[in-house]
Amino acid sequence: MSQMHPVLLLLSIALFLCPCIHLVCSEKQVLVGTNLPVEGCRDGECRVKGTDCTHINKIFPDAPSGIYMIQPMGSPFKVFCDMQDDGGWTVIQSRNGLDSLNFDKLWIDYKEGFGHQSCEHWLGLEKIYALTNQTNKKFKLRVFLKDFEDGNALAEYSEFWIGSEREFYRLHLGNYSGNAGDAFRGIEPFEDDQDGCMFSTYDKDNDRCSPCIFGDLAIESCSDMFGGGWWFNQCGMADLNGDWHSKDNHIGWQSGVHWKTWKKLPYSLQASRLKIRSL
Repeated sequence: MSQMHPVLLLLSIALFLCPCIHLVCSEKQVLVGTNLPVEGCRDGECRVKGTDCTHINKIFPDAPSGIYMIQPMGSPFKVFCDMQDDGGWTVIQSRNGLDSLNFDKLWIDYKEGFGHQSCEHWLGLEKIYALTNQTNKKFKLRVFLKDFEDGNALAEYSEFWIGSEREFYRLHLGNYSGNAGDAFRGIEPFEDDQDGCMFSTYDKDNDRCSPCIFGDLAIESCSDMFGGGWWFNQCGMADLNGDWHSKDNHIGWQSGVHWKTWKKLPYSLQASRLKIRSL
């Protein structure tokens, strides 16, 4: 199992733990800190053409992190581009509790996305599908995690893509590396492995247990038990969209922000960020 260089890890976590950062554009419509011209600017958010953040980074290596308008296929949409950590990362999920954003949402919310791109947010399953199903492109996934004791960890997957809504946005993963453990595949292949699982919310149950049995407890679905939408098996060891709990109140909850190969239940994490980069 390969390990991420410690310096790279520290650089990577710096951005995703920061409070909201809004880009400010000059009257000449140039992205602050660069000579990158943009087509238009509104509400302090700059636009530049690109199919994803990796594409933008390759064309404009000095482009800073911030909100960009991309168009992989279909209609254009805004994303947060993390230009640190090798550059060109498209953020698809970010959590840290600073916005108190509720992730216990309906299917339609997870499909379309919610939150603000520079703060806590879920990009949206349709957008993630559009990104990861571009012709002749493959993506890798990087997962950053932080606990309440200033510890941090990461998990990286050599490939990442999801199916269409007709496939309930089924998850597909490549090989794992990192120091957080492979929570997506877990320990028990039949019960834990979320690779190949469909996305579930509390109003659209696609997990692999009905009912889900936890000791003497039988529950209707994993989303009911752990909160938030996710690619549940029965239910699995990863759920970064569960209920967020504050410091000194983050231990003892079944529902939480979980990556159980790093921090076992009943520990709920302080922060997470999922981001993808084209290969």
